[in-house]
Amino acid sequence: MQATDSFSVARRAPDFEDFVDIARRHRTWIFGPLWAGIVISTVVAFLWPDTYVSSALIRISASQVPDRFVSSNINQVLAERLNSITQEVLSRSTLTNVIQTHDLYPKERRRLPMDDVIENMRTKIKIGRIDIQPGTGQSRVGAFPITFSYENRYVAQKVVADIVSKVMNENERTTITISQTTTDFLTAEVNQAKLKLDEIEAKMSDFRSRNMTALPDTQMANLSALTSLDQRLSQLNSTASRINQDRLLMESNLRIQREQLAKGLEAASVLSDPVRQHQRSEDLVRKEREIAAAEQQLTQLRQLWTREHPEIKRAESLLDAAKKQRDELERQDEATRKALQTDMAKAPRRIVYTKELQAMEANVKQLESMIQAKALEAQEIAAELGRTNSQIQGVQARIMSSPAAQHQFTQLSRDLENARLSYNALQQKQQESDRGTKIIRNKQGESLDLLDPASLPVTPAEPKRPVIIGAGAIIGLILGAVLVGVREMKDTTLKNLKDVRAYTQLTVLGSIPLIEDDIVVKRRKRLGLLGWLTALVVGVLVMGGSIVYYVVTTS
Repeated sequence: MQATDSFSVARRAPDFEDFVDIARRHRTWIFGPLWAGIVISTVVAFLWPDTYVSSALIRISASQVPDRFVSSNINQVLAERLNSITQEVLSRSTLTNVIQTHDLYPKERRRLPMDDVIENMRTKIKIGRIDIQPGTGQSRVGAFPITFSYENRYVAQKVVADIVSKVMNENERTTITISQTTTDFLTAEVNQAKLKLDEIEAKMSDFRSRNMTALPDTQMANLSALTSLDQRLSQLNSTASRINQDRLLMESNLRIQREQLAKGLEAASVLSDPVRQHQRSEDLVRKEREIAAAEQQLTQLRQLWTREHPEIKRAESLLDAAKKQRDELERQDEATRKALQTDMAKAPRRIVYTKELQAMEANVKQLESMIQAKALEAQEIAAELGRTNSQIQGVQARIMSSPAAQHQFTQLSRDLENARLSYNALQQKQQESDRGTKIIRNKQGESLDLLDPASLPVTPAEPKRPVIIGAGAIIGLILGAVLVGVREMKDTTLKNLKDVRAYTQLTVLGSIPLIEDDIVVKRRKRLGLLGWLTALVVGVLVMGGSIVYYVVTTS
């Protein structure tokens, strides 16, 4: 066989009449998918269970007490706290409790794990977002909604009411817990600060009791006491010098009186045998006068200078030398007097007392009494000098130990002041926190109020049946158009005279119409009509059945 040569020709561009002719030839392929899409979308729309959306609106109420009077003791703004509350409400345990309480999703629970059911329920709960304005930390919204989608509108209302209650209760519980925790923490800090303050105050009291005279406020008193004691010591030294001088003068006068009395007694003595009477050495009397003058001069010099002064030392050396000479003269005179007394004792004698001798004896006794009084006064002054020196040493010791005590006192005072400031600041914060807690417990602070309670939906939110049916019709029409296009692209036959002229480039003189048997044509039309009627009836029945099912199940 001889092979025929094949060739390809580009299709001509169709015009409007061609599209009309295509639609006429393939009307079954267009309306068939369209009808199928309508039927299927209707069945889907009415078999899809209704979903009702119940919603509630919660308002964010500001604190009834201004912050300038009572500051809040909560470290979280309401928006952040609500975000954490939302996570708590949507937690597994909470949603499990809600599902079991309201018997939600019974079919899903029989065939799915509880975690999948809970995850599905989370997608149905919508809690309005609470935005935070950057840089302020304050919420920009005054209210936020809570919605829940479910097949049963009454159950949906109950679930929303339950969620709203949980949100408000959780917010109240969280607020009170945070506020009370802050108050308890500050109370513990105040107690700790009070213990520390009491400890430092006890140390300060003990330090004051142990260093009463070395404190800074007693420093001036110590200096004043030291000055007063120095003046007292000077007065006592002057008094002691005066008493010593008076006693020396009295002793000198006593010696003179005794000498005169002895001379008077010798002169008044009458011996049976004339015996040579002993007279006191004139050198001894003169030496005693020199000693008295030297002692008086030494006393005057001591009032002017200290013991280390050269004049004082020279006067003391002269006085010591004069006393040694006097002692030597007294030993000689005493030996002479004893010898004379021995001689006089051997010879009988008689003393004739005169008024002068009696006055001399009275003066001697008076001087002896005065010397004893001066001696006692000198002892008292010496004891007073000892006590004064001891007091001066004690005051000087306190003054010397005062810098160390002042440093320790300053440290304790600084610690006490810091502890007192810390205690007062913490106490003020604790009182403010306690007032904030009372405001929250009295529901006068920032809170959540139910503005709109959970609504009972009347019409379902899903599905949108007209939209579904319209979308099914459009999808069926598009599918039919695609099928027609595919069939038309595969069909390479000539359809009309335009195709003949375009592809053969020949002039068409005439055309012979297709002559078919009327019986065949009628049979084909009856079969097509029967098929369409069947499709229409079946589609109507299916759609009607789905509608009846919907009405029965929702009534």
